[in-house]
Amino acid sequence: MAEGVTPDPSGDGRELEPTQSRELDERHSKELTRYTPRERHGQETKFRMIYAILGGLGLAAVAAAVIFIAAGKPPKPPAWSVWKPSAGGDDALGQIAEHVGPGYRLPTGAQLVAVEASPAEVEGAPVKIVLVRSPNDIALAQGKSAIYSLCGLGKFCSIKAGKPSVERELLLQREALELSLYTFRYVHDVKQVVVMLPPTPGKKPSHAVFFSRGDVKPQLERPLAATLPTRAPSIRSLRRGAARNFIISHTNSQLYKYVLAQAQDASVLLELSPDHS
Repeated sequence: MAEGVTPDPSGDGRELEPTQSRELDERHSKELTRYTPRERHGQETKFRMIYAILGGLGLAAVAAAVIFIAAGKPPKPPAWSVWKPSAGGDDALGQIAEHVGPGYRLPTGAQLVAVEASPAEVEGAPVKIVLVRSPNDIALAQGKSAIYSLCGLGKFCSIKAGKPSVERELLLQREALELSLYTFRYVHDVKQVVVMLPPTPGKKPSHAVFFSRGDVKPQLERPLAATLPTRAPSIRSLRRGAARNFIISHTNSQLYKYVLAQAQDASVLLELSPDHS
């Protein structure tokens, strides 16, 4: 075969001229370049990477779902108190009184006082609470009120057994705080609580503890046990210590003297003025 002559690829035995051979080679070269195995391999690699990423995301989603199902719902916050009234409204007030009262004891072991509860009324007459902070600062309490009366076995509800003492008064003030906290927590329409304290023997009742809902807002936002230990302290233990200081700081400013008066509309006015003694 002559040098520089290329056989005809059509197979008919004819030989191509050199010019024709070069054109054919260039055309084949372009076609081969267009479909190079390297470029195809690169595209396959990109697709494999995309599939791998998507597959990884899918596995991550499945794993997250498994963890969520295994973990379940987030844990519930702790209950505000171990005990709570089963009734609502005014009926809950009586249950609160029955629950709190027996927890407070005299040194003899007898119950400190009986606890009576009612909405704001005296002998069936509605009670309006008037706060007299000064001669120029007199305000009528707005909204529903609850009244608790702490009554001993002596005359005018005084405590018959034992001797009056500062420590015994502090224990009564702690009881008033506990009654108020339970009331605000579980009787939602009550805006203020008045706890009438028993008098010193030989005197008439004249002092009360008054709380509005706002006065104890921080205590209502955390469990009761964080504010008051489950068991009430003894009178003797309040001679000194953290429990004594806590009661003084949280209740002394809520002590009021009270006077009952008749209003023109036949309702009863419960006038409260700060006790600075």
